[in-house]
Amino acid sequence: MVNIYMGRRSCYAVNEGVYVSPGAMDLGRVAAHLFLHLRDFRRGWTYDHDCNRVAMDHALFEARSKYLVKLCREQLGVDEVCDEVEDLVDEVIRRHELPNWALELARKYLVRTPSLLDFS
Repeated sequence: MVNIYMGRRSCYAVNEGVYVSPGAMDLGRVAAHLFLHLRDFRRGWTYDHDCNRVAMDHALFEARSKYLVKLCREQLGVDEVCDEVEDLVDEVIRRHELPNWALELARKYLVRTPSLLDFS
């Protein structure tokens, strides 16, 4: 099973040229995931764990976003951080946009893969 958003071998890295930097699901990585979830939701499709295109409806958007809270609690176990994560996830599900502070944080955790055609 391939990771969809995180890591150099993720579906996003291979197909989109961007991925979430690997590590524990802290607030920055959650913000980066939410940024990509919102992108998928707006365009109407995402990837499954085999990197096939699948429809991204509101139910899948909400499920994937809420799963980030579960991962935070499993990986970090720090209630203060994961409570912040949960607040952010709830806000993004409700408003369908990242707050500005979270957008700035997300950018720090998104990695662009070099293009094979970039000769600079």
